[in-house]
Amino acid sequence: MTDAAQRPAVLVHRAPAAPAAVLREVCAGAEEEGVPTDVVDVPARSADAVGLAHAAARDSPLEVGVGVDAAGAVAVHHGKLPADRPATTAGPDAGPQDWRRTGRTAARIVKGLPLG
Repeated sequence: MTDAAQRPAVLVHRAPAAPAAVLREVCAGAEEEGVPTDVVDVPARSADAVGLAHAAARDSPLEVGVGVDAAGAVAVHHGKLPADRPATTAGPDAGPQDWRRTGRTAARIVKGLPLG
């Protein structure tokens, strides 16, 4: 196993066509909180952000996942939440501050800090 595979990180599942600007802000938000991200391209079989985030949370040893869909919507999920109840979302019409906030939220869940 590589060092990258062993380090704690927020797992980000993204649709291959997800906007680069959205992904960049999400990752920057998590990293501002001191939590790195691992990004995985996921085929369009679970194309919506909530489905991608739920799958990422289930795949993550930290049980926290982020999904970014092709439209630019973002969702943050925890493995213990119901599939249709993400911790937070940002729609495709959101802006850089909202995208970055989702990354910070994911990192704060990992760290056990208040989301406010």
